[in-house]
Amino acid sequence: MMMKIPNKAMFSSMPTAASHLLIGVVLAMGSQVAVADWPQANGPSGNFNPKRYGHRLVDDLSKARKLWVCGDADLGFAKGSSSGYLRHLSEDDTHPGAASGLIVAEGKVFASSFRPSGEIWAEHMPHLKQDKNRRFAEGDAGAVLRRNAAIIADDFTVAIDLKTGAIVWKSVEKGKGLNRYSGKRNHFGVSPAYHKGKVFSLGTSGVIYCYDAEDGDKLWENADGALVAIAAEERRELLEKRGGFASGDAMGASLVVAQGVLVVPEFTGGRDIGLRGIDVGSGKTLWTVEAATCRHATPAVWSHGDRQYLLCATVGQHNRHDSAKLRLIDSKDGKVLWTETGLAATWYPLSPSADHVMANVPSAHINPKKAKDGQPWGLMAAYRITPDGAERAWTMPEKAPFWFENHMDICAMRRVLIRDGRVYFFAQGHTVDADKSSRFFSILDEKTGEVLLTTEAVSGSPQFWLIEDRLLVMPDAAHSGRSTLELFAIDPKGFRRLAEPWKPPHENTTAYETYMELPYVDGLFLMRNQQGSVICYDLRAEARKTR
Repeated sequence: MMMKIPNKAMFSSMPTAASHLLIGVVLAMGSQVAVADWPQANGPSGNFNPKRYGHRLVDDLSKARKLWVCGDADLGFAKGSSSGYLRHLSEDDTHPGAASGLIVAEGKVFASSFRPSGEIWAEHMPHLKQDKNRRFAEGDAGAVLRRNAAIIADDFTVAIDLKTGAIVWKSVEKGKGLNRYSGKRNHFGVSPAYHKGKVFSLGTSGVIYCYDAEDGDKLWENADGALVAIAAEERRELLEKRGGFASGDAMGASLVVAQGVLVVPEFTGGRDIGLRGIDVGSGKTLWTVEAATCRHATPAVWSHGDRQYLLCATVGQHNRHDSAKLRLIDSKDGKVLWTETGLAATWYPLSPSADHVMANVPSAHINPKKAKDGQPWGLMAAYRITPDGAERAWTMPEKAPFWFENHMDICAMRRVLIRDGRVYFFAQGHTVDADKSSRFFSILDEKTGEVLLTTEAVSGSPQFWLIEDRLLVMPDAAHSGRSTLELFAIDPKGFRRLAEPWKPPHENTTAYETYMELPYVDGLFLMRNQQGSVICYDLRAEARKTR
């Protein structure tokens, strides 16, 4: 099922010479038509760093201009809570939806989500067994609850015009999905990916869909993945017992394309998951690699010369604090080129530079809060990487500003970026005595590890981006209702917040353990809101020119 605005027909009805001329005019109007500014969750360079466009940005984010709000509010609220489980499901203006991020290519914003559908709902949810909650099954609120608590879902992918916010096309896989709402924890957060005119989406039942980026025509689908069989059994049991939803927990790694191969996470319930390579043209499965990355961590696409590789780290064995691995995988055939062992659990996605990647290594100091488990602090080290191997170059200092609590709830956030020879790093943990929370932001020299700055100016549990010459921070990215945005000057000698924190008026939504990746494109920052829409803000200081 698909709703779309046709545009191929306009060219096909013209004489050949005229259509070629018009196409040339359109392309001459702006390179954005054919550019992939943010083609996948980890950005255009595979390491979460956006392109730099040379814009001068506002110092005060309250001065940013809201360009548009997408009229199709169907993506869902994404971030729920444990205490507000039923309240979220009973809100009339939206539904759960996926906790996936946004991508941008060909002058369009692409998003994937799901909408609960059908008449069979999870009427025997554990949350409904208490008498005080039975009222949610009655009256108008009950009708909304039954709608949003439907067991089956429609998976869909939507394309939005970057210039206007209008829907270009929307492709719906009617009744093929599952409602994977998981309350507070991240409930199904797989972002789509774009490559050379195609958009790829992972449905909630494990099927991969490939659409034409121009008009949304479905080109192929692939149902080879391990999640397909798991989802089929979930569907059968849930429809029979009506005892809850399909699990969406720990489905946070997103799709990427490397060397012309679509790389898909294989969610099977483990802390570490496999990866599967699919030919982007035919949809044929090419290879699989078991236990390749953490279930929260989108694989890093690392470029070396004219080749693209997959750089992945794992969590390892439970209570074995030196059992994780760092690996480089050939994206063409899935061959593991090298493996670095003895790492500590790495829950977060990697963010490599051309020469280094930061990975978690065992600390020599035990976290006092986790002393019973003998769990050391999280500590990062720089590995010098080539296609032939990895070598530890330096390790962060063994002290509070660089320690972090190394478990799922804290560690799945993306906490490091590398750009222009500097490492930008956020640590969240506690002091040595474990009686005071500590949150430090540091800048280090990429080659030597020299500490250039350590500050407590950046607070919360942040998501951050390096945009132009600024650091854009969402300090409390784990909690939708409390999240704000801040801009910092990034020079270590003059590092400072440029204005007061700004709370977007549109009630932006986030994910929880694996945070929602959002794109910065040509002066624009795109977000999702709790009502299920996409919002576009212009962060440029000067008046915006026509794209």
